[in-house]
Amino acid sequence: MGGLLEELMKRADANARAELNAYERELPEYRVRAENPRSRAEMLDYAVWFRRHTVELVRESRRLSEEDLSFIGEIGRKRAEEGFSTGAAQRVLALHATLMLREINEVAEGDDLAELLRLTAWFGEQGARGSGRYLDGYLAAQRLRLSVGKRLHDLVDLLLAGDLSAPGLAHDLGVCLHDHYFAVVMRFPGRPPGRDDDTDDLVESVFKVHAVPIAWRRPDELLTLLPACSPQETPADDALPVVREIAEAAEGACRVGVATGPASRLPETVSLARQVAEVAPVQRIPHVLSGIGDVFVELGVVRVPEVDQWLRDVARRLASGPDLVTTLDVYYRNDMNRLRAAVALHIHPRTLDYRLRRVREVTGVDPGSTKGIRILTAAVARLLAGAWA
Repeated sequence: MGGLLEELMKRADANARAELNAYERELPEYRVRAENPRSRAEMLDYAVWFRRHTVELVRESRRLSEEDLSFIGEIGRKRAEEGFSTGAAQRVLALHATLMLREINEVAEGDDLAELLRLTAWFGEQGARGSGRYLDGYLAAQRLRLSVGKRLHDLVDLLLAGDLSAPGLAHDLGVCLHDHYFAVVMRFPGRPPGRDDDTDDLVESVFKVHAVPIAWRRPDELLTLLPACSPQETPADDALPVVREIAEAAEGACRVGVATGPASRLPETVSLARQVAEVAPVQRIPHVLSGIGDVFVELGVVRVPEVDQWLRDVARRLASGPDLVTTLDVYYRNDMNRLRAAVALHIHPRTLDYRLRRVREVTGVDPGSTKGIRILTAAVARLLAGAWA
């Protein structure tokens, strides 16, 4: 082998400097680290070594040795210890591969076909081995450096961003990824701010049992991603026990919003679940999971202030009567079946009838009419969500 490899060897130093400039331009974490002259010199030395060593190995038809792979893994470990995010580590590998292939293409000429094919074949096979060892070193250091809660937070971030490094971190955590997800957003209105949610014992305890992506997205918001077979599936029966378990452990009332969608549209699915959670009823231990079909009226009300104010006046009159809100909630959740509702409320059916008449008296709306159902279900839902507290 001659011309192409010789030219790559001559350009090794210049190409390494160009690679470092690209890292600093594209990756903020590298830019910060490169401000330290010693760190920048170390990164440049590694970039030069890799290019020169690649030419030497291809010329001699040798693979990366175990010593080479250990060295590459050590670089990955150092990046983790320096605080590089999983996304940044993955993007470094992708950018490195792109730049190396561009460098090869720039020096290739028409009569270099055999060399070009041999070099690209070597780079494809050995690049995969080197990248794998780099990530192994990185993730091994992350296991020692970061809590499970923090790594789960990183995994959720990567899944929402559609980052290609998500599968590697998921595998390292023992999480199975899926084509569709059931996003569960739990909002805890009374949760105090300023807690270190990344290392919260609640996240780790839930993960140990269910092995699903789960993370605090805000001080008062917990996101859990459960597997779903299709965008239409709403596995409430499977999800409710998990949600109840989380709520009991969190020891605080919460609103729960759910939505189902493909992994490719996970941000939109989570956003919808978050919007549902904003208007879902506050429950100490959740007995229902609200989806868009359960709260679309309330979502519409929230977005029209005049309607919200009008409904608030209706709710104020309703709340003035003792037990009327609870009675209507149970009555509607039992599909207006008097006997089932009375049993659930632990009252006589005649007492239920009296309360329903009282609702009609204070609001001027018959709770059993079509109009009453539309108005009073929305008013009760807003009251239970604590909208006007």
